[in-house]
Amino acid sequence: MELNNPEREADLLYARGLWIGTAISLALIVIETFAYVTGIVSPYIPLPDLPAVWSLPMKEYLAAANVPAGWGWVALAGRGDYLNFVGIAVLASVTIACHVRLLVHFLGRRDRIFAALVAAQIAVMLVAASGLLNSY
Repeated sequence: MELNNPEREADLLYARGLWIGTAISLALIVIETFAYVTGIVSPYIPLPDLPAVWSLPMKEYLAAANVPAGWGWVALAGRGDYLNFVGIAVLASVTIACHVRLLVHFLGRRDRIFAALVAAQIAVMLVAASGLLNSY
């Protein structure tokens, strides 16, 4: 395989972005978990109350714990038990960010077919992440 071929360049762009994004996300998750476990950030649901709600079906859990469904967790992101969702959301969005970088790359090369394919992939991932297709 030729080292300077255009496909290799796109592969390396994607791989570099994935590596950096994953490393940042995992570091964030470790820091958030440490903050929760050590009590630096107080939880929304007190630890003694957790066993009572863990075994409930989701709808009952949401009602009993008084927690929002879907993207409602963002409002609770400052609480210890929801803080780790931030790192998970960042990790989940790394792939989308890498695709956006590929889109810019292919548009810069005027490669409309690959740009259209990447744009379609981005659209599918955004719809999936939005929660519009979920039924709670």
